[in-house]
Amino acid sequence: MPLRVLISGAGIAGPALAFWLTRLGHACTVVERFPSLRANGQQIDLRKQGVETARRMGILESIRGHIIDELGLQVVDSAGRQRALFARIEGDAAGRQGFTSEFEMLRGDLVRVLVDLTKDSAEYRFGVSVDEFEQRDDGVQVAFSNGTSEAYDLLVAADGQGSRIRKMMLKDEAELDATRNLGVNMAYFTIPRRPDDPDLAISYTATKQRFILVRWHSQTEGQANLGTMAHEEDFAAALQQDTATQKELFAQTFRDAGWQAERLVDEMHRADDFYAHPMVQVRTGTWSRGRVVLVGDAGYAPTPLTGMGTSLALMGAYVLAGEISKSPDDLRAACEAYERELRPYVEKVQKIPKGLPGLAYPKGEFGVKVINTLLGITTTLGLDRAFQHSLLKSDDPYRLPEYPALAA
Repeated sequence: MPLRVLISGAGIAGPALAFWLTRLGHACTVVERFPSLRANGQQIDLRKQGVETARRMGILESIRGHIIDELGLQVVDSAGRQRALFARIEGDAAGRQGFTSEFEMLRGDLVRVLVDLTKDSAEYRFGVSVDEFEQRDDGVQVAFSNGTSEAYDLLVAADGQGSRIRKMMLKDEAELDATRNLGVNMAYFTIPRRPDDPDLAISYTATKQRFILVRWHSQTEGQANLGTMAHEEDFAAALQQDTATQKELFAQTFRDAGWQAERLVDEMHRADDFYAHPMVQVRTGTWSRGRVVLVGDAGYAPTPLTGMGTSLALMGAYVLAGEISKSPDDLRAACEAYERELRPYVEKVQKIPKGLPGLAYPKGEFGVKVINTLLGITTTLGLDRAFQHSLLKSDDPYRLPEYPALAA
């Protein structure tokens, strides 16, 4: 019999799972707490088996229509001088990629591709969230924020790294939610582009544990990312307050950082899409409890340091649906099999190189000079490809399993 599945979160993992489950003939409802589709966000990419998952979904050509032509990553100093350049890696025989992927796009473009793919086969409800749920032998009874209540065969948490459903699922086992705050606070916002801004991502490391990254997704606009490991207690308090308070703290922290910091701070105050959050890595002792299961960032957010968040969301949706296709009459077993298949790979992805992120956020001038010098030597000696492959673990041998029912 077709399953009734409730998916919380209309980002990337949620619609991707709805695609596979509706292909299997199941009824999917996707709820999103925001009143409309959140088709905003910064630049993301697909890597490794994330690209293969998109190919199996049949959306690679749609994605190619949204590719951002970023030529590579440029490292600059406080005067804007180039210290290193990591060119985009193309046509690698093993499919390996560098800091700039062949599949760079805006998060909103991928979200729209996925929702357009499923809007006629799945039901979407906006402005609604899961308030609580009760597990039963034959399903899950869910209470919604609008006062209604419904029964489902499976509840899927695809509600991001701060997942409320994960916290409810593990409320009596808090020790299993080992989410790590890496001590970096980040802000993102859109900025207007100037004629002299190159078709490159540009990174700048400043003293006092500050880092800036800018990227350009069109001829008129780009994105700025400010990251800092300073004033951790102040940021912890500010991130619980309004946007104006958060902007002011980032402004105080970055205005004297050098390079184009003043320009970016001024644009930040004008930006209407500013958002900030701490860099966390989600590690849970289990990905499911009975008929409640986590997918994507809700269960295993790897941090931006890995570049694998989007790919893991697509892969997780695919593997979960594949295991359900094998055991539709035993959803507990399907959720456990999904975790057995994917967890070893996720744990490898989540292994951040020793010393990071701290080494990337030096306090003094000497630390900044060391970073710029080492990166410069790497590119001067032609070791940039090897460096990127090593840091990004491009040679990982994992391959997605085949699920005949999903390919049918």
